Amino acid sequence: MRFLSAKAAASSLLGVLCVAAIALDWPGHLSNDSVLELLEGRTGRYESWHPAITSWLLGLADSLTGNAGLFVVFTTALLYAALLLLVRIPRRASWLALPAILLCAATPQFFLYPGYVWKDVLFAESAVAGFACLAFAAARWQQSRQRLAFTVLSIFLLALAALARQNGIAAALMAIPACFLIARRNAAGTRAALMQAFLYLLTLIVVVAVSTVVLDSRGDHGRGKADEIKMLQLYDFAAVAHRDPAFRFEDLEARDPVFARLIRSDGARLFSPERVDTLAGSQRLGEARDDAPAGLMTEQWLDIVTRHLPLYLNVRAGIFRWVFLTPDIDRCVPFIVGVFGPSEILQALHMKPRSDRRDAAIESYAQFFVGTPVFSHAFFALIGIAVVVFLLRRRSAPDIAIIFLLAASAAFALTFFSISLACDYRYLYFLDVASMAGAIYAVGSRRSAASQVSST
Repeated sequence: MRFLSAKAAASSLLGVLCVAAIALDWPGHLSNDSVLELLEGRTGRYESWHPAITSWLLGLADSLTGNAGLFVVFTTALLYAALLLLVRIPRRASWLALPAILLCAATPQFFLYPGYVWKDVLFAESAVAGFACLAFAAARWQQSRQRLAFTVLSIFLLALAALARQNGIAAALMAIPACFLIARRNAAGTRAALMQAFLYLLTLIVVVAVSTVVLDSRGDHGRGKADEIKMLQLYDFAAVAHRDPAFRFEDLEARDPVFARLIRSDGARLFSPERVDTLAGSQRLGEARDDAPAGLMTEQWLDIVTRHLPLYLNVRAGIFRWVFLTPDIDRCVPFIVGVFGPSEILQALHMKPRSDRRDAAIESYAQFFVGTPVFSHAFFALIGIAVVVFLLRRRSAPDIAIIFLLAASAAFALTFFSISLACDYRYLYFLDVASMAGAIYAVGSRRSAASQVSST
């Protein structure tokens, strides 16, 4: 009698956990951004404050089920399908994969976050799945059809990730050197490897560009993005004024002295490294920002970055500390449950706020992890570093894709040094889930057969 293999057991376990996660979170947990994007999806008109791909996918899900449930099914399935590919890469998987999977599945990042109707989750699951497909293609390199199929699938998934978050392209582009090194590792010459990496990049750019043009045709033509840039610049101005009350905003003082005075007074007083929302406490400051020419604010911001770089880096480091280290996790929204949002949007969607017994039970369980390493990006960064060190010693072709998955999560996290406006935990969710996926792959594969894939 043939016993169940570790690979088959891990695959079955992932299937059960995926179904359980979907059942637990159906039809999803929605916040202010979520209900707004769901309304955009239903009406087919997209604001550029949010990536349009999320609204489009929500509109598609809503047209089929009348809610966001299928969006949750999609994001959850992406995560567990990625793990399924990773545990099926080695010919003989290790039984250590099972406890690793169970440990990860017990965390809010696995049982709760896939149920969030957020662009951050769509981005993270798409990116992990994209690199998992690339790893699987690397393992099946000699089987041309499967190599092509999973390589193309990885391109589309990473394009989806790039579309889901404005800074997601930083993660997607990490697949290009991975593609080159995988091709070299599989005995392709340097020129052939460069050509394959170039084709990968070209296809990725085309998919992202065409999708962006199509989606933007139903949007507000970038007005939201312009407002978001002005908000980021004002946040930096307020941070500078808070850190150095004597700082002179020369460009603003010359052309808009009232705005400059408001930054030094209201901006400096209301600034918080936790989030930009505190600046809304001054209506005058908000109106001055809206009235200020975008070009003037950009000139002043560039002046700070170029002529006062140490000061800029200092204030940005303080903001990034809150994003990465979350020194007070309760103020950085580690999780939400249920449905809530502006009453007028919920009414337009014919929805009601939701906070039922199931939500209360999920909240109680998730709260257990608050204050532990499970809600620590630094902890997962250390896990990611350990996985990279382990895989660098082995360096099989699929290992290369996982190394660059973890590098992509680090590159993505670092983009928030310059663009962060709040410390919400979800922003670096990709770092957590990428590290856990990498750990499952590392403990589930054996050194002697890490680059081989069975025929089943």
